[in-house]
Amino acid sequence: MEETQAFGEKLGRALRAGDVVALHGELGTGKTTLIQGLARGLGLGADAVKSPTFVLMREYPGAVPLIHIDGYRLEGAPSVAWLDLDLMFSPQKITVIEWAERFEGLLPEDAVTLQLAHVSANRRRITVSGTGLRSRDVMTKVSSDAARD
Repeated sequence: MEETQAFGEKLGRALRAGDVVALHGELGTGKTTLIQGLARGLGLGADAVKSPTFVLMREYPGAVPLIHIDGYRLEGAPSVAWLDLDLMFSPQKITVIEWAERFEGLLPEDAVTLQLAHVSANRRRITVSGTGLRSRDVMTKVSSDAARD
């Protein structure tokens, strides 16, 4: 868990306003734990970060606000359409989406994608990829430290 948070913290320091991070992974792979570290890297209180499973979206204020979305309860892009996409992908904020596969076709072209997977009961693997110039820059900054718990 500590390594996942440390990776998230490094990722948070590499992000800037307008960046979008898409998280993919099964239940229990550390998505919320990673976002807590990311919040710490942004200078936000990591303890304040809670999974927004039932409210779908939370915004954490800061020098660059963090939008945290949990798509677990959504049934794909049609059910996402009612969300405020302008708020979600604001150029003044950083957006992190858990269960990002539910947002297929709605994510910006340039997004950082993280695939979290179970390796064993106490170990996780995080695979980082980027789809554009900005996300590949972020990926380069953080991929040298593959996080494993």
